[in-house]
Amino acid sequence: MNYKELSKSVKNKEISPVYLFTGPEQYIGHMMEKTLIGTEIAKGLEPLNLTTYSDKNVDVSELLATCETLPMMSNKRMVIIREEAQLDKITDKKALDRITAYLEKPSPSTLLIIYWEQPDKRKKLYKSLTKAGSLVVFEKLDASDLTAWITRRIKNAGKKISRSELELFMQRSMYLMNEKKTMEMVDNELNSLIDYTGDRNEITREDILLILPQSTEEGIFKLIDYAVSGQKDQALLMLNHFYLEGESPFGVFSLLLRQIRMLLMVKIYNARGLSAKAVATEMKLAPFIVNKILKNGKNYPINNLWEVMVIGADLDAQMKLGDIDQNFALELFLMKIR
Repeated sequence: MNYKELSKSVKNKEISPVYLFTGPEQYIGHMMEKTLIGTEIAKGLEPLNLTTYSDKNVDVSELLATCETLPMMSNKRMVIIREEAQLDKITDKKALDRITAYLEKPSPSTLLIIYWEQPDKRKKLYKSLTKAGSLVVFEKLDASDLTAWITRRIKNAGKKISRSELELFMQRSMYLMNEKKTMEMVDNELNSLIDYTGDRNEITREDILLILPQSTEEGIFKLIDYAVSGQKDQALLMLNHFYLEGESPFGVFSLLLRQIRMLLMVKIYNARGLSAKAVATEMKLAPFIVNKILKNGKNYPINNLWEVMVIGADLDAQMKLGDIDQNFALELFLMKIR
């Protein structure tokens, strides 16, 4: 199940005795964890009914004894095992057998949550967990869920935001275009934006531009534009600007390849007759992002983009093998873009 399905089951009081929280968005998992704590443990009695394991070398005997202990004046006792505890690294067969035995018949008065971001599905522990409890996968949000999340957060803060400003925030956050961007980062940006507006109810375009200045990724298209249009001197100046901001040559190169790859895919889908909305659905991007990519890349023929990707792949391999200096490779790449 995903986080929305988990929210629905909690609301309907259909709570499993064991949850395995996986996926890259562990921040959302922590928020759902707080929801479960608020639902199952009486307010003020958390110290008596909540145990968290986050250190390596978990004492399995202690863990299981805690799981078997009855709650005190609450619906449930909760036991949370963080990723850092490395439960999946336990190799002692007797200890694993005891954990498996518990999972086969978990205590009905205990709610056990185990975090395992990238589980090894071949392991006996994973198979036991998914058989005994509920698997919750916290994937990155899509455009629709991200819009709903931001809208809800802003509304809860007593603020208002227009559709165009909301899209600007999503664009500047780069969440949908950057695999490494998490909802924790987005929430921190939202908090900064909400705090900055103070007593004002309306979030303006100027607020967003100030709190989320243009990122390196946003500047990548301008860098590509300079290179494609033959303004190589401007491209190199912008490249040096990225270096001054702390970006590495390989980091900028990776961003360049990702943007070009995304541009190529959007143009291929568009050439097949798909609308911007259909392309957005196919690529799991927000429609406004697809429209922006199409607008920025209207002067880039598909054949040229294929050539650039081949050049980039070749230089990427040489860089990783140490056959070429990273700085030189990036400058050479810009020179070859046309």
